Amino acid sequence: MGQTTLSQSGPSLPIADASRRQPASRQTTAWRGRGLHAIRIAMLIGLLGCLPSPHQRSETVVRPTLEQVQQLEPAARAIADTADESGRWAISDSDRIPLGSVARTLPEANALVGYRGPTEALLLLDQQHVVRSAAVLQSHDTDEHVDAVKKSPAFLQQFSGLTWDGTLADGSVPKIDGVSGATLTSLAMAGGILKRLGTAPGSLVFPEPLTLEETRIFFPDATKIHGERIAVVLADNETRLGYLIRTGAFVDDEIGYQGPTSTLVALDLEQRLLRPKIRHSFDNEPYVDYVRQERSFWKRFEGMTLEELAAFDPLDEEVEGVSGATMTSMAIAYTLPRFATELLADEEWKTLGQTPFQKRLHALRESIQATRLSNADIATLVALALLPLLIRFGAMRQTWLRRLWLFAVWLVIGLYAGNLLSLALLAGWATSGVTWQLALGLVALAIVSVVIPPTRRGNPYCNHLCPHGAAQQLIRPSSDSRRKWKLPSWLSRPLGFLPAMTLLLVYLALLIRPATDVSFVEPFHGYLWHLASWSAIAWTISTLAIAFFVPMAYCRLGCPTGRLLDWLRLKGTSHQISRMDLAVMGLLIFACGYRFLIR
Repeated sequence: MGQTTLSQSGPSLPIADASRRQPASRQTTAWRGRGLHAIRIAMLIGLLGCLPSPHQRSETVVRPTLEQVQQLEPAARAIADTADESGRWAISDSDRIPLGSVARTLPEANALVGYRGPTEALLLLDQQHVVRSAAVLQSHDTDEHVDAVKKSPAFLQQFSGLTWDGTLADGSVPKIDGVSGATLTSLAMAGGILKRLGTAPGSLVFPEPLTLEETRIFFPDATKIHGERIAVVLADNETRLGYLIRTGAFVDDEIGYQGPTSTLVALDLEQRLLRPKIRHSFDNEPYVDYVRQERSFWKRFEGMTLEELAAFDPLDEEVEGVSGATMTSMAIAYTLPRFATELLADEEWKTLGQTPFQKRLHALRESIQATRLSNADIATLVALALLPLLIRFGAMRQTWLRRLWLFAVWLVIGLYAGNLLSLALLAGWATSGVTWQLALGLVALAIVSVVIPPTRRGNPYCNHLCPHGAAQQLIRPSSDSRRKWKLPSWLSRPLGFLPAMTLLLVYLALLIRPATDVSFVEPFHGYLWHLASWSAIAWTISTLAIAFFVPMAYCRLGCPTGRLLDWLRLKGTSHQISRMDLAVMGLLIFACGYRFLIR
């Protein structure tokens, strides 16, 4: 009896120990899974980092060809060999009569990325440097989007009449409308044109930078200045004394008797004007000297804030000018308020004295203010907000509600907004950056789709948000349906490798030839039905036709984007090294070696 008791109690001890060790073992497995998954994410980031940009961000401006110019001006027969200071090439006809000039928007527009790269425009300008017309010169975006822009005369005509500073004749900034269905491409091109026009170099009339000697006229203790048109004035101990600005860098077309006048404007630490002084003038010296010596004229501006100066109207204030030099002094009186207005809107002035963190916050605020929110963006954002609520309250377990949701996703996010994730989109953003202000809905959709799988074990995009997947779920045959086809194993097994092979081939293509258009490998361009080619629409319809007989055929056997998201998803087997992990590691080693060799 005692032996039996001992024999029973003896084995029970290791069983109890095993029960205590089991949670620890699961915890170890969980931590190992998270660690391996972090390595997977790091490998993916490494692969994306190895992809070269599809466009060359060269600072060298290449002269356009005569054939390119003749698309805008058929009468052109000659182009100047060199560009002027503003990067414009003069053009002339067969009799050497000047026709105006042309300018291209790269490299200034390099940062304005559309679907997968910038779109360069060629601008035709008249003799007064006013834009007559614009055309697409080259683009790294997908062909369908670029063709839609080229075939939209209404979009291209919006730039006619713009002056070289990017405004209309009345000084207003134009409101540019994009091309429906090619919003990213068209708005990126528009932004590049406006940036090219709005970033003309500083005044060629008054190009001289500020000097320390002239700074000491206002601040005798100055030992250092930072800036050549807007200078921060510092003392020996790096104490800030004030600011010095030259008006000629902002306004150089207010004509007096014979030309414009540039003044020095000093501001104290409270940003109030000290008495301005003439720096340089194209007027006759006797008249200029009269203005220099007229203390009462300058005293009217002393002590003003920039806001007060910008609101100053010489006519309303009954400024009569300096006797004997009326035209020179009145030109200065009109220059100063215009200068103040320009300075208050200047990005350098807005961020002057800010810390790097404050400058980043300012840039973020500017980006938010520049965000365009279309109806398609709003529809996509509403869907992203509704989805977690529907899941939380169990609506997706109701068959009719789920089918209604899938139909809404297919109709709104798919056919209306055209917001689908694709390899072309993800690769384009990875290599060229994300212009999120132009497509807030699509960017939000991408963030949700890419961030949740590695962190929350779910895959909301494939299950609930992909329009193509939603359509396949709606038309899938039931288990006992007569139209259901079951593929034989000899066919379904090799097809199971198709998404991974597509991922490999697409990556190698983008690595070796970055400008390759890979949008054709997925049937998503057909949802941009108003600009897609017939072949793209046929490709989309054919995959749905197969899914009508083979349940979720494209999702299971053809979708590389879905396979990538599934690989990123945190799951119960994440602690195990898979064949996909080894393949990705090998591809990363190859990509790093390839980039090292070509450099």
